[in-house]
Amino acid sequence: MKTCLLCIIGFVLFAGNLSAQTLLGTIVNKKGEPVPNSTIYIHELARGIAADDSGQFRMTLHEGAYTFEFRSLGYETLTKPITIGRSGASVRIELEEKTYLLEEVLVHPDRNAKDPAYRIMRKAIAYAPHYRYQVKEYTSEAYIKGTFTIDKIPALLKRSVKVNNENVDINTLIGKPMIVESENQVRFLSPDTYHQKVVALKTSVPKEFNMNKGLNTLTSSIYNEQFGGQISPLSMNAFTYYTFRLEDTGVVGDQTLYIIHVIPKKKSADLLSGYIHILSNTWNVYIADLTSKELGITMHYRINYHEVKPAVFLPTTYDLSMKMNTMGIKASGRYYASIQYNSVVLNSSAAISQRQVSKIAGKAASPNRPQRIKQLEELAQKEKITDKEARKMAKLMTDVSEPEKVKNERRSLEIKEIERVKMEVDSLAWMHDSTYWAQVRKLPLHDDERISYRLQDSLGGGGPHAAGSESDNVVISVGESRKGLPAKLLAGDTWKLGKNASLGYSGLARAVKEYNFVDGFWLGQALTFRYETDGGKALSVAPSVYYTTARQKVVWQVAAAVDYAPMSLGHLSLSAGHISNDVKRACGVSRWMNSLAALGLGSNYIRFYDSRFLRIENGIDLVNGLRLLAGFLWEERQPLANRTSFNLLQTPVPDNVAYAPHTAAVWRAGLTYTSFYRYRIRDGKKEYDSSLYPTFSLLYEKGTGLFNSMRSPNYDRMSFSVTQQIKRNVFDRFQYTLAGGGYLNSNRLYPYDYKYFTVHPMLFTDTSFENGFNLLPPYTAAKEWWAEGHITYQSDYLLIKNLPFLQEYLLDEAVHINGLATDNGQFYFEGGYSVGWMGMGRIGVFAGFEGRQFDRLGVRISIPLLNMFEKH
Repeated sequence: MKTCLLCIIGFVLFAGNLSAQTLLGTIVNKKGEPVPNSTIYIHELARGIAADDSGQFRMTLHEGAYTFEFRSLGYETLTKPITIGRSGASVRIELEEKTYLLEEVLVHPDRNAKDPAYRIMRKAIAYAPHYRYQVKEYTSEAYIKGTFTIDKIPALLKRSVKVNNENVDINTLIGKPMIVESENQVRFLSPDTYHQKVVALKTSVPKEFNMNKGLNTLTSSIYNEQFGGQISPLSMNAFTYYTFRLEDTGVVGDQTLYIIHVIPKKKSADLLSGYIHILSNTWNVYIADLTSKELGITMHYRINYHEVKPAVFLPTTYDLSMKMNTMGIKASGRYYASIQYNSVVLNSSAAISQRQVSKIAGKAASPNRPQRIKQLEELAQKEKITDKEARKMAKLMTDVSEPEKVKNERRSLEIKEIERVKMEVDSLAWMHDSTYWAQVRKLPLHDDERISYRLQDSLGGGGPHAAGSESDNVVISVGESRKGLPAKLLAGDTWKLGKNASLGYSGLARAVKEYNFVDGFWLGQALTFRYETDGGKALSVAPSVYYTTARQKVVWQVAAAVDYAPMSLGHLSLSAGHISNDVKRACGVSRWMNSLAALGLGSNYIRFYDSRFLRIENGIDLVNGLRLLAGFLWEERQPLANRTSFNLLQTPVPDNVAYAPHTAAVWRAGLTYTSFYRYRIRDGKKEYDSSLYPTFSLLYEKGTGLFNSMRSPNYDRMSFSVTQQIKRNVFDRFQYTLAGGGYLNSNRLYPYDYKYFTVHPMLFTDTSFENGFNLLPPYTAAKEWWAEGHITYQSDYLLIKNLPFLQEYLLDEAVHINGLATDNGQFYFEGGYSVGWMGMGRIGVFAGFEGRQFDRLGVRISIPLLNMFEKH
């Protein structure tokens, strides 16, 4: 019985091998030279395959007759029937160079007329939403292959390279290709969800790279507003960013093929360059051949589309190549995907296609049809449309085609984190042998790739990778190391105390917190205890104690906070202490920056006073976007005098400004409101994200004494503000803040209670330029009323960035306008220009005017990263 069973299994396997035969082929030109990067499409199977750089390809097919389509850029498409017999087949395909038809289609009596590519691109952009949502779902089989080669790493970095926090001998990888191959079953659900089941997986990548699931299927569509992280040439606003030129034409069936050169107007990492091929009747993409460049990394996308169903063109092959040359590191990689569609279901809500529109061309629109459909039909019947009409048609097409799910997501205030690619690895994925891979592999292996597999197999790395990491990301770090206890005590660290609790320590290196002429050096330490629940609630307590060397006093404070309503951002804080404080408090100069100025230059930008305080504050959302703030401060204020004048330059030190001692009680209540404020939910807690509308704020403050003290302040102050950030496009941003207020009652007012303004008096600042003044005296204040405004226009291409040799650098420019009017005197106006780099630093030059008279000129340098020293 056992022998019979083995015979039956053997017969089945033998019969299976007979029914699946191998087709080998080579694609060459008329001179017999290989045609690299060619693609093959099998019409009966809706399967796309790519040839390698030598023009060679292989595939396994069942016996029968098939219709093959061979395609390559610069060559005429060849359709050829091929019969696969029991012994397989071997073919040699010759492609002819493309015949140019451009002269026959270009007739322009108007020299000033735009390139004919614009007429074509207007139609393609108008129909892009239709193709974006045309397919409701499909199932497919995808063979994916990725290769990556590290060509060079600087010697100083080789020993410190870590992959997913594991040590890797990088010398063993340099110059050797790392390969990942997988056979996948993919199910797509509109608009952008992919279920990917990995049925076979093979790799020569070291286990430290965590390739336990292989490579994701590509999810970016050329018809989206963005493609691969860059602005798509078919975006509604593509004419803002790209110039188009018709380079060539050809014929595909009964349609004209337009080859459009995509030229970015700026050398920006947000833009693509290259070519897209558009069909004339359907206005869909036939081939996308595009390149992006960013920080020394060049990505080249080559995507072929085929008509898998009538009027349904879907990607059948992806061929992506990457080259890296940055900071002395050189590497290259390639991602290849061959797709066979098994079933395709169209979206019934998708907009009418051009072929459907042509059927009703010349007929009056039915009065029963919705108005948007009528407008869409009228625009679709036009042979030529303007840029404005193309955008209008694209918006109408989106409105008609877009699924309700997408519309609801856009209307919803909550931005949900949706897993776009859901991967599942079959339990037998790693078990397939070389015979199986010879059947499913769509690209022949090169000699160095075979060596890579054999080497990894000999090291025991060809099997399943341990799935110990929760993330599928590959994190490559340089110079990082696990800190031991001495290093943690020196630099500071956070220790987990069980599942929910943690303890943070500031570190011995931060034992000297600051230096000023009133206190001397602050010597001490700080701790932070935090307890978090699974529902997003949290409790934190942060005590700190320091000894001041000049005053010879101990200063301390304890800050406690409770996040009690995470979905309403309910936050209650309680703090108490005895410290030296700045008269300007929150809008004053950074104390860490002042320490550097005092110690190095003998300069002091802070007016200190002795503060014993107790503060309680609470904030909570009443409804989404509407937030209530309330607080109370009790404070005993005493004057302070300088106790030291030590500085490295031995500069004479100015006296600290002293004010009369008193005790104050300050009550505050305020509201802020932002309309349609979108948010995310992370770990059970709401986090505001963005809004297209301004934020309005209203604050009332009452100064008094707890026991009607005659020396306590007595005032009522009301203030308001409106602020907004407007993103005009990818390159340009506009931000403004308008604020004002006044004292309803100022019976007893101390300098501590004046309205101060954010000023950057030092050459260097750790805050941005947007909401402050740069040339005003640091303690400019209002005692009765004030009105201020700040406007910033920031652009990636404003003045100097328009110079060609600067366009590739990640710089941006900004124009700043600041104005202030108070009860103290004339209107103050400040204008400036600045240049920034990746949000990490900015240098600006500013001019100040009192009334109409030029008054002052200055340079400021903003380095926001310096702010992290203030927090420790």
